[in-house]
Amino acid sequence: KSLGLVLLWFGLFGCATLNRPPMLFVAEGPVYPESARVQRLEGFVTLAYDVTASGNVDNVRVINSEPAGVFDNAAIAAVRDWQFLPMQLSGTPVLAEGQVSTLIFKLSADEKDGAEASTSNRDG
Repeated sequence: KSLGLVLLWFGLFGCATLNRPPMLFVAEGPVYPESARVQRLEGFVTLAYDVTASGNVDNVRVINSEPAGVFDNAAIAAVRDWQFLPMQLSGTPVLAEGQVSTLIFKLSADEKDGAEASTSNRDG
């Protein structure tokens, strides 16, 4: 049992290999903007960013978003808080430039149903 934990530990922290890409370690989802929730908007944001040698995210920028500008700030804020196990070359942590992620903003069925119910109640 303890051998499995040791192997897991080495695998997670890159001791099992000298080269590896950055690995997402801690990531919270974005906060759904209230104005988008009220309007029942859904969409996505594609971001580019760099992962520093210490595993932090830097230089976050929007590549594409739909609807444009609606979810950008929420996506940027979420990605800035992500933590990575940094990229390693020959066992040394290094900067990984130009990483790309797409965050999808989708309402749950309950949120859609609730928004439809409150809209229909206003009509009557």
